[in-house]
Amino acid sequence: MHRSTGPVRLLRAAAFASVLAGSFAGQVSAKMPYFSVETSPTEPIAGEPIRIVVRFWADAGHTSAAPFEWEPTMDDLLVIRAESGAPEVGVFLQLRQPGRFEATVTLEAGDWTIVAFPDRTGWATPEVPEGYPDAIPIAVREPALDPWRVAGPLVVVAMVIVAGAFALLLWARRTPAGRDIQVTE
Repeated sequence: MHRSTGPVRLLRAAAFASVLAGSFAGQVSAKMPYFSVETSPTEPIAGEPIRIVVRFWADAGHTSAAPFEWEPTMDDLLVIRAESGAPEVGVFLQLRQPGRFEATVTLEAGDWTIVAFPDRTGWATPEVPEGYPDAIPIAVREPALDPWRVAGPLVVVAMVIVAGAFALLLWARRTPAGRDIQVTE
């Protein structure tokens, strides 16, 4: 068996160390910090804005903020899927503070689900690890009937009737009593 000595051995050791470090660095940098998702309002209404807040954490218990280098936007962490089969809605998150991203969406009435990690291609299992949200249901209600939408036209009709009755009353008072009545003997 031939053993390398001197500079050749040193070069091989350096090459092995860089390959080893590179393989670990890829795994560490690919790890997503733990995060939580909040929505407001808690009972959203169709057509009105829904704010989605994502906070990143250093631990699965979500007790301390994650020290992480943040990109200004994230567009592939969350999607919103409708139970009705409507096209999914992308959630385009923008950095608001270190570790805090926000997005605003509007949805039609119905049952929706915010899905974290929408592309799970290559995952060993489809389950999301502890400390990460998986599927967050959102029930979007129809807007309540605005009473002014119904009452407004009714008020206009009532005003027209009152104005017409008032005009008739004024016309009747201007006409002298008995002017149109003819007495024949």
